[in-house]
Amino acid sequence: MEKQEERPPATDRPPQRLLSLDALRGLAMFWLIGGREFVLGVAGFVHPGLFDLLETQLTHRKWHGCVAWDLIMPVFLFAVGAAMPFSLGSRGDWKKPPRATYLRIARRVSLLWLFGILYQQFHHGPAPLELFSNALQAIAVGYLVASLALLHLPMVGRLLLLAALLVAYDALLTYVPFGGNAAGTLEKTTNLARYVDQWVLGGFRKNHAFAWIVPGLGFSAMVLLGTTAGQVMKVGRSAARRMGLMTAIGLACLAAGWFWSYRLPFNRYLWTSSLVLWAGGWGFLLWAALHFAIDVQGYKRWAFPLLVIGSNALLAYIIDPLVYRSSVALGAMFLPADPEHYVMLFGSILELTFIWLILWLLYHRSKYFRV
Repeated sequence: MEKQEERPPATDRPPQRLLSLDALRGLAMFWLIGGREFVLGVAGFVHPGLFDLLETQLTHRKWHGCVAWDLIMPVFLFAVGAAMPFSLGSRGDWKKPPRATYLRIARRVSLLWLFGILYQQFHHGPAPLELFSNALQAIAVGYLVASLALLHLPMVGRLLLLAALLVAYDALLTYVPFGGNAAGTLEKTTNLARYVDQWVLGGFRKNHAFAWIVPGLGFSAMVLLGTTAGQVMKVGRSAARRMGLMTAIGLACLAAGWFWSYRLPFNRYLWTSSLVLWAGGWGFLLWAALHFAIDVQGYKRWAFPLLVIGSNALLAYIIDPLVYRSSVALGAMFLPADPEHYVMLFGSILELTFIWLILWLLYHRSKYFRV
């Protein structure tokens, strides 16, 4: 009798491509390509109170504080780092990284930076030109630091670097005076990070609350935190061991971030150290839950829409502004403006559908957008 193929036991080393990681990227990107408006539009039809409740969690805090919507991009940067031990390897994979590896890193950083400029110009208008103002450029900074750390530092060294980045950023924001202002000033229009941006970028920066240069320490720490999760998943451990480590680290990050927020508040505009740990904690827990459901238990069908988005998440982010504008225009053309929920729901359905179909065609043909 021919022996039937057995399902790999949960104790086996995880595969090089974890579907749960694609699902995590897809979950984060879903909200950015119309998912927020879709959920709010549905809630508006169900009950006004539900709409108000969800809108509170799906609207950025104006300055200090953190709600669910403030975690979306940090978790996506976490996912970028989580994939790096699988795609790039680590210090233990080779004695001396090949020249091609450094060229690939430089190429990816340069393309991310360029796409960030183009995205910002297209999405927010052609003037003024902004040199550093986009999530893609935040990814570029974090990817550069994390990739070099993976290639040249052992795990202990990377953890020490992560701690150093978080502590150094805290110290800069709280102990360094600037421009005649007292150290520790963290107002929306007056803080060290914004001051450095204005001094360095000058006219190549719009007048908004976001800061980018000094928060590069936070971007780098966020991606490094993701590489730690990726390393936990990559090393051969039982499924129970992986789940236990991911959960324990996630809870520890949440606790550390919460306590740190009493000293340095959560702030997505500055990517404060407390926010990095708080968002990183949720990243660990979300990936652990998805890993258990998809990779360990094998429940994959429900996650298929997320897998399609996550497999080409960067492409989804880049094309979204064009699809969003078209969807809003069609919604305004065919539906009344009142109630607002009609336009919000219809436009978000169009946006999600158009983008998902494009990504599905690529997914079906095993085509992946890489930079």
